[in-house]
Amino acid sequence: MNIRNAFKNLLTPIVIILGLSSCLNDNDGAPIQPFAFVSIYHGAPETASLDVFANSSKVTNSPFRFTETLPYLRYYLGQRTFKFSPYNSVTTLLEDTFTIEDNKVYSIFLTGLPNDLEAIIVEDSWGSFNQNQTKIRFVHLSPDAGEVEILLDNEETSKFENNEFKSHSNFEALEAKSYNIKVVSKETGETLITANNVELKRNRAYSLILRGLESEQTDVNKQLNLQLITNFINY
Repeated sequence: MNIRNAFKNLLTPIVIILGLSSCLNDNDGAPIQPFAFVSIYHGAPETASLDVFANSSKVTNSPFRFTETLPYLRYYLGQRTFKFSPYNSVTTLLEDTFTIEDNKVYSIFLTGLPNDLEAIIVEDSWGSFNQNQTKIRFVHLSPDAGEVEILLDNEETSKFENNEFKSHSNFEALEAKSYNIKVVSKETGETLITANNVELKRNRAYSLILRGLESEQTDVNKQLNLQLITNFINY
């Protein structure tokens, strides 16, 4: 997949809408150096709004809140240190270094509780599409939900395997239509959450994220929930 061609019509409007700064220097007339695309998702339910840095460059212009996504931006290749700090603070909550490779697309998922935060980097590879297909992967970011099964419509077996906390699947091809989705505890068999009539459109790649806390009773924003994010549209 040539990411420069794939993202040429998608990157600019997303960046403008969310008001994010690029991670590359804007040098008019200078040759463009090789780069990769990286998005970042805030999936740590007990962690307040953040500033995010890549090496010395600040990625965010506004508070980065739980359940929000920073869209794909261009990053130079090689070792990149990502730092997560409380908004407008000099304190560092988490710092981690990843290797960014040419012609790749990545997602970074921040997850965990305040005393055990972790940033997980995943290479995003959705492959090609046929006319009636959609692509979807599952990402488990709930610290206390345990291992789960993801049931689609009336199926009795999980669509995705090995669904433990901090795990993720590959992008799987499905028929493009609306689905009823059920998340079931692998340990108890209890239905933890359902989402009905979830429309998965053709020529799109999605991430289905389980986030929040199963034990949360009062704060609806932190309660266990499913979130669907569009990673790519194949125009």
